[in-house]
Amino acid sequence: MSQQIVSKAVGIDLGTTNSAVAVMNPSDSDIVIHRDPVSKSYTTPSCVWRSPAGGELVVGRKAFARKGSTPEPVTSVKRLMGSRTTVDLAGEEYTPAQVSAAILAEMKRRIETDVAAFDSPDVRWIVDRAVVTVPAYFDQPQIDATRKAAEQAGLEVLGLLHEPTAAASHYCWRTTTRNGTFLVYDLGGGTFDVSVLRCTEGTFEVLGISGNNRLGGDDIDEAFARHLQKMLQADGYALDLDPENDPEDRLRFSQLKILAEGAKKALTDQPDYMLRDTGRLTDQEKRPVVIDALLERPELDDIARPLIERTFAYCDEALRRAGERAGITLADVDHIILAGGSTHMPLVREMVTQELCANPTPGSDRQVRAACEAPVVEHADTAVALGAAVRAAAVGGLAVYDEARTVRVSFHGFAATGSEATHVGGTVQALADGLDLSGGRVHLTTTGFEDEADLTEEGAFAFTQVPVQPDAESLLTFEVYDAEGDVVATAGRALAHSARPGGGGGGAAITAKSVLLEVDLGDGRTGRRELIPAMQQLPFEADFDFGHPGREQVELRLFQQAVPIQVIKVVVPSSTPRGTAIRMNVAMQEDASITVRGSIGEDTTFDALLEVPVDPPMPDASVVEELYHRFEENVGYLATGPQTVVRAKWTKARRAFEEARDRGDVAAAVHEFRELEEIVAVLGEADQELQPPKREFDALVDDCLRLHAHLSEAGPAGDKPFDAPEVIRAIEAQRAEGERAHAAGDQRRYGEAIAQLQGHFTYLRGLLRSSSGGELSPQERAEGLLRFGFQQAEELSRVAVATGRTSEERDLTDVRNRLEQLVPLLATNPEQVGQDAGKLVARLRQLGQILLTERAEAVGIPVDNPGSRSAGGNW
Repeated sequence: MSQQIVSKAVGIDLGTTNSAVAVMNPSDSDIVIHRDPVSKSYTTPSCVWRSPAGGELVVGRKAFARKGSTPEPVTSVKRLMGSRTTVDLAGEEYTPAQVSAAILAEMKRRIETDVAAFDSPDVRWIVDRAVVTVPAYFDQPQIDATRKAAEQAGLEVLGLLHEPTAAASHYCWRTTTRNGTFLVYDLGGGTFDVSVLRCTEGTFEVLGISGNNRLGGDDIDEAFARHLQKMLQADGYALDLDPENDPEDRLRFSQLKILAEGAKKALTDQPDYMLRDTGRLTDQEKRPVVIDALLERPELDDIARPLIERTFAYCDEALRRAGERAGITLADVDHIILAGGSTHMPLVREMVTQELCANPTPGSDRQVRAACEAPVVEHADTAVALGAAVRAAAVGGLAVYDEARTVRVSFHGFAATGSEATHVGGTVQALADGLDLSGGRVHLTTTGFEDEADLTEEGAFAFTQVPVQPDAESLLTFEVYDAEGDVVATAGRALAHSARPGGGGGGAAITAKSVLLEVDLGDGRTGRRELIPAMQQLPFEADFDFGHPGREQVELRLFQQAVPIQVIKVVVPSSTPRGTAIRMNVAMQEDASITVRGSIGEDTTFDALLEVPVDPPMPDASVVEELYHRFEENVGYLATGPQTVVRAKWTKARRAFEEARDRGDVAAAVHEFRELEEIVAVLGEADQELQPPKREFDALVDDCLRLHAHLSEAGPAGDKPFDAPEVIRAIEAQRAEGERAHAAGDQRRYGEAIAQLQGHFTYLRGLLRSSSGGELSPQERAEGLLRFGFQQAEELSRVAVATGRTSEERDLTDVRNRLEQLVPLLATNPEQVGQDAGKLVARLRQLGQILLTERAEAVGIPVDNPGSRSAGGNW
């Protein structure tokens, strides 16, 4: 009898310090998680070592045992994903994706030993498809690198699932929860993520996400290691280490981290720990360092507390987003789920309970609380992998091949159901050349039941009301026939009646951060547009149109918030005229992959090459001081409560940045500096939207550019001076200043930029040639004055609002109301309307002088006098 080959999708948690892999059993009624046969652990160290002799890579427990020796293994490579940094493995350079691929390949190999237990004489089970988890707050290059690593490991990636969503999926599956709102607090070895999710009838919706990609147990270990270092220096050992620049000091500090990590784990389970080490570590004078010290949990807590305190600002951010999206507050949260190895620390559980759960401690600042009295702590190490296995079963179903791999029968969804009758569907695909399944059919048989379904043109089939044996497994046999009635494939699938029929479907594919596109438009102009908003359900597409700037290579830059994520370089034929329309389509798929396609003119199409940006250097001192100044300048606009919250978040991030900078850790310093930049960028959002709205600022910029382009081509009226290059530079300078001010939430600078731009606009409009010919009638003159008055009042009101000139704003409102009162009189008394409108225009001229003259003359641009032009002119 021929043997069937069955592919079961697995779930992999690719962690910073530890990884885990799991798979649902053939009937999807239970989860099998790999357990190391020696250590009996359900997790595997994410540690890779390369043998200097043979060059083979060793992953896991044996690699971890090499820590602190030479050559050192690579650990925490997840923090380097998406960067151009390489790591050294016994003299060979590897990319982070290559190291992660080795870890994923090892996880694949390990779960294959478990899946082999499903084998029978006529069925062989294989592992070639997976759902891999990623931190919810990963940037796009990190996501892309993870996908690439899984593919290098020989896996078809069915999806990249956010780690908090995976943990919530497992909780709902384990507890048969179908409805509820959850906050998942995921503190792992290298990252912190928090997500607010709502489950409705087994379907998830992600409502709010936040986190920090460089905040986790590694940071606690490093801080604790520096504490041990100071203790030993106080004992007289030469340990003034420079691990960033000195290889021997790097090894010494690595050995201290091993000791610190061991002590941290011991203090997790007991109140004190005697740390003893006799000479494995040598100081800088080559003396053996003998350690015999009693460490107590409060020591560790004092070191870890500032790091853990940072996590609650991200919890508040996720809850704020959930409130904006669905009106959800912490009071609506039913359960708080802990995930990640670092949540084993008693301090973490204590602080989460005190900060978020019901029954707050006396004097707590947080009055709104979740419904639960304590967080869910079960399966903290493995919940992500277990949830990924549930999702893998849901999206991957089952793929069955004949022995020669000429036909694949794919079954959709779970094989477990809580119903007595269920729906079974799938697809049949011919893999061999010449095999035609058109007009084919599928015959289903099981105990006491059989049915037949025709294949659609796409090869799909479906059966309804298939009976399921209560509290047992049913074996379904599917025979695939071609149009001639010959059997071309046979496939079997187990169907189980279960109290846990799956869950956690839908809604998980979402982008945590907004995606922006920036492009040079020529003439010193830069355009930026939000392509994909934060918290956007995937898949999603957006289009962007712009004019060809006249260069042979157009560079398009993608950002997530302020972080550059990809550079797209498009080669344009040299014969393409400047200004030719370039149309671009950007699509983000459910697996968070980005594709870019476009066209230049009518005939030329392109698929853009995506490149990871160069890793940024340590921030320059002047840039740092400028950001500090912007923060202090803008934070004062906030009310007392929000200001206190933002200052606390700023202080923690600034301390982390300066500590990383002082020890020369470029990657950590850059990461924390971006955190500071994001805090400054969202300052305005914490209070209120800047005035006037950004769309009005953009419209004013467009008006200035339109008038400038017209004057550059047609020339100004009469002998009026017009320095086109100087004026466009001035406009672009104010556009850039306004963009920066709006991003920083700086109302004063934003208003100044709008006032300057309004001055430019008024000046340019005064240079236009008049289109009027001959004498105007009283009706035409009155209409022109009214039209100009309304336009001028609107433009000056924009400046008054932006610069906080309330007195002038009231005067402009009065002028606008009086202009409106004149409109009904146009038909009966245009002469009187013209006289009254002329007086109001004169008043507008005075207000314009007050609002604009000082600022416009400061940059050398004269303010045009509205009263000096005929009212019927071309404005």
